[in-house]
Amino acid sequence: MSCEIKRIFAGRSFWAAVLAGVLAIAAGFPYPKTETLLAAGSFLELETKALTSKAVCYLLPVTAVLPWCDSFLEEWKGGFLKACLPRCGRRAYIGSKIFSVALSGAFALFTAVLLTAFGYFLVYIPMEKQGTIPFQSYSGLLETAVRAGLLCGSLSSLGGICAAVSGSIYMAYGLPFVAYYFCMLLHERYFESALWLYPPAWLSADAQWGIRNHGLWLFLLLLFVVTMGIHGGVLYERLQEL
Repeated sequence: MSCEIKRIFAGRSFWAAVLAGVLAIAAGFPYPKTETLLAAGSFLELETKALTSKAVCYLLPVTAVLPWCDSFLEEWKGGFLKACLPRCGRRAYIGSKIFSVALSGAFALFTAVLLTAFGYFLVYIPMEKQGTIPFQSYSGLLETAVRAGLLCGSLSSLGGICAAVSGSIYMAYGLPFVAYYFCMLLHERYFESALWLYPPAWLSADAQWGIRNHGLWLFLLLLFVVTMGIHGGVLYERLQEL
């Protein structure tokens, strides 16, 4: 697992995904225009709003699928599996692969959030009033980032499923995009009350999902775990062919 994580961070695709995330957050950032000082912690609240913007919602699948969802195909076609499986075993390989693929999308998103938060801290902290940053500013950004991370992990696992089933890198990248935007289209045109179909609603958490949005957290966790489980099952079937 640690080797997989190192390979993720060393890959160009990971940093391309981070760049896409940074550009999306920057595009959706609500740049304040005011002559008075901002409240302490405003840069955190502004970034929280940026994470729920249309730019982030539309580019989120890019950040999710680029880092590692096609890694199984590369190892399959490059002959790496024939040398790896006898040493580590199928179960260990599958466990490492499903976790690394799912976490790769979340890692890319979190890295983009940290980089942009640091950048906006440097820019906006001189414009803010001195004082203690409210805890709600930290918790709001953290909760939104975790929701986005869970969604990225689910999309990355979906890309891994498509890669293993189809054997095509284009399907690995393309089908998560299609599924994501299809859900948005269904909600906006046909099922406006079906919030469980609308990814932007998962990020903003504006609707009523139960006490403290417990229903939303349960939904995202189930989506994350189910896609990982399906990914593991598909990989197990493909490895039987070796």
